Amino acid sequence: MRWTFTFLIAGFLLFTSGLADAFAQPGPAAPHARMAPAGQVRADMQMRMTTRQQNQAREAYKRGEIKSLAVIRRNVITTYNGRIISTQYVERRKAPVPYLYTFRVLGKDGQVMVVHVDARNANIIRVKGAK
Repeated sequence: MRWTFTFLIAGFLLFTSGLADAFAQPGPAAPHARMAPAGQVRADMQMRMTTRQQNQAREAYKRGEIKSLAVIRRNVITTYNGRIISTQYVERRKAPVPYLYTFRVLGKDGQVMVVHVDARNANIIRVKGAK
């Protein structure tokens, strides 16, 4: 009886800690277990802006100095048919483009593009990578 209870607890802890995924067989049921080809980013990866960047962007939006992130994201997604996998906000007061968003976009072909957008008017400034 004691061994059964021990195995049940160990199984529960293994399952809740996420280690059960390590023992799963890669295949259609577990696409996260496969490695992405070289030079590509897995589609399930999500990177977020830091709290400081979010606060800076929110304050600039409240002051009316930049467009909303939703408008800028929509512009990037419609222009470059893909999925945004990371967003970064940079505020440089004395630069030619003082408010800048940098997006990493995963294209339909699996290639990653880096898109720089002027946050004041949502215009795309520069694109690195394949289009």
